[in-house]
Parts: sequence; C-alpha cells; structure tokens
Amino acid sequence: MDTQAKLLEALEAALGRNPLEFPYGFFLEDVYDESAGGSFFWYATANELLQALQCDLIDALSEGDKASRDLVKAEIVKLLPDSDAISMDDESLLTDLNDLLAEIQFQIQFMGSFKSLCKNKTEWSRYLREEFREDYLDDIDELTEKKLQSSIKHDDQAVFAEFVAEYLI
Repeated sequence: MDTQAKLLEALEAALGRNPLEFPYGFFLEDVYDESAGGSFFWYATANELLQALQCDLIDALSEGDKASRDLVKAEIVKLLPDSDAISMDDESLLTDLNDLLAEIQFQIQFMGSFKSLCKNKTEWSRYLREEFREDYLDDIDELTEKKLQSSIKHDDQAVFAEFVAEYLI
C-alpha cells in the first residue's frame, strides 16, 4: 500500500468517530463543484489533530507534486505551531488555513475540541447546533433562532455527539 493510500486510510479511520471518545476534530468540506460534501474527523489529542492538518491532509488529498505539497505543509506548520500556542476557535486562523487549502479545493469549517463545538460562538458552530436541534427536537416552532443556536448543555452532549459523528453534508 502506498503512502497516500495509508494516509487516506488514516483519515477514513478518523471519520465519524464519537467526539466524546476522540474530543479534538475538524470539519472538512469539499468545495469542488461536483461533490461539495463534508464531514468531521476526530482525534484523541490536539496534537494528533494538528499532525493530521499539518501533514496527512495535504499528502492524502493533494494531487500536486511533492515539492508543492511540502511548501503548503510548511505554511500550515507556521500557522499551527503546536496545540498550546494556538486558539483553535480563532476564525482568522481558519481563514488563513483555508486560503492554503483552497488550492486543493477544501475548506475547514470547524477546528477544535468537542466542548468548544458545544459552546463557541462561531457562525458555523451556531449553524450546526441549530441543525441538530431541528433534527432532534419535536417542537421547535416556539424557539427563537438564538435559542436554537445556543450552547449544548451537558445533558444533551451525548445525543449531540451522535449527531456530529454521523453528520455529513
């Protein structure tokens, strides 16, 4: 099995994991015209998540030559030096990262911990929480948009984790 196939296999293993067991992840969206899909990838540690973003993702999904891939990976390493030095909820960081990933027609909508996904205020996380509540609550007609997008309480996190693990666009 070649290296790219092994990396794809590793990405597939992270796909759809339970974020309660693998609490660090990212949502990768394919922005290629014909597919436009996306899903979550979950890892046990923040360092595993960063390793996947800094190395595995580019090598697995890029069609470019090794020199081009290495340049992009070096730029990503500059953006994501280590798990202690960055805030994964930083929207400007996602913008910079997505600028690098645009060439291979991917975009990261979320990057961080499951706990962060449950409570952060980014537009995409609020959107996902609203999607969750629209799918799982019987009577949402009386709930405001703000309430639909609000933080996921501890009692609802197991159900939200199941939703997130299965979430595909």
